[in-house]
Amino acid sequence: MLLRRGLDCGSVRPHLLGDRLPQAHLLVLPPPTGYYDPAKEHWEPLANSLLTTVEVTDILGFLEDGGRLLAFAYRFGDAFTQTNLDSLFVPLGCQLNPDAIIDLTRLREMHPLRFYFDTTREVLPLSWSLDQVATVRWRSLATFTLRPGFPVQPLAFSPGGGCISFDCVHRRIGFLSLPIAVAGRHGRGRFVLVGGPHAFETGPMGLLDSVHNRRFLGNVLTWLLSDEIIALTTVRSEPVPEVTTWLGPLTEQYRHLCQIEDTAEGAGTVAFVERLLQETGVLKALARPSWMP
Repeated sequence: MLLRRGLDCGSVRPHLLGDRLPQAHLLVLPPPTGYYDPAKEHWEPLANSLLTTVEVTDILGFLEDGGRLLAFAYRFGDAFTQTNLDSLFVPLGCQLNPDAIIDLTRLREMHPLRFYFDTTREVLPLSWSLDQVATVRWRSLATFTLRPGFPVQPLAFSPGGGCISFDCVHRRIGFLSLPIAVAGRHGRGRFVLVGGPHAFETGPMGLLDSVHNRRFLGNVLTWLLSDEIIALTTVRSEPVPEVTTWLGPLTEQYRHLCQIEDTAEGAGTVAFVERLLQETGVLKALARPSWMP
């Protein structure tokens, strides 16, 4: 899609990131990977999958000077991949949460890497992303908490309700509709951060050609690469759905009603869901033979 827009695409490696950024217009950060440990069934980070302090500074400077960034995390965030994307995301006003959106109705029906859920226009709040888009399909991915005072807005929300968020660090179940992709500005640059890659991937687990994902990605790239001033704020002709009113002060005011903590009466429920996620493989990294067709 970038080549069709006239961009030359290439890997940063084996060069240093700081040496390549001055010639770049857009930096794409794929989800971090590492070494799969079959005994512990988790990822051990590779040295080059961790962002160095210098690389974070270089990327922030790249954005300040007008560069563009498209970055992807993975379900359960840095806690799962044992990496440090949050060291880049927090200065942009976006905290990457150690959670994953999981459709409970699919837990017993589907392979954990094939879970999916759909978001309709009602939970896609930025008007520039909606051209010819009615539905976007996602697999399990992490969510974001937006820090006040930064020029960043949710690009997509999770459905909430039965599509729970499970925080694997704080052992918390949430039912709120939460940001799963965000768009913002830093200096003269623009960025889009997504909690997981599958919506825009091809291949066995990719959903790029599902519903309106390809068109949605096209709209995202148009905004990222454009030099026009396009407002980040929500613009709608139709009523804003009730689910998106759980933002800001309202979210904090009613959060205790919309999540289950690992304390007192909630401890048994959290333990049950956690055990279910372990049994179905959601909480562990899976070896390549277990997910390749």
